[in-house]
Amino acid sequence: MEPLAVRSGIEVERFWDMDLREITIQSKANQAHRIDTLKERAIMDHKLSELMAYAVNEPNKMPDVHKMYGFLDKSEREKAQQETEMPEWKQDQIEFMKQAEKIKNYQHAKTGGE
Repeated sequence: MEPLAVRSGIEVERFWDMDLREITIQSKANQAHRIDTLKERAIMDHKLSELMAYAVNEPNKMPDVHKMYGFLDKSEREKAQQETEMPEWKQDQIEFMKQAEKIKNYQHAKTGGE
């Protein structure tokens, strides 16, 4: 029984402190966890194959990563969506304004705050 329990993922040290019911429950839980992990991996593999098909055949129609993988954090999704919605020239304008403000602050500090 010990080799079967170890094979199912129960540590040897724990095995000897468990009764038959606990061993059975733990073995079933370990097996269910492995099956869930395989299901998750199958889904991720399938999504990856879909993205690869887009990349090879129609790269301009490739869906957003957040659309393909819906479990990603919503705040990350919203941030990425805002970045893609804002035109590049607007992002450049914001960056130039930040740099101009830094230069202005530096010159103001250099003259002694006058």
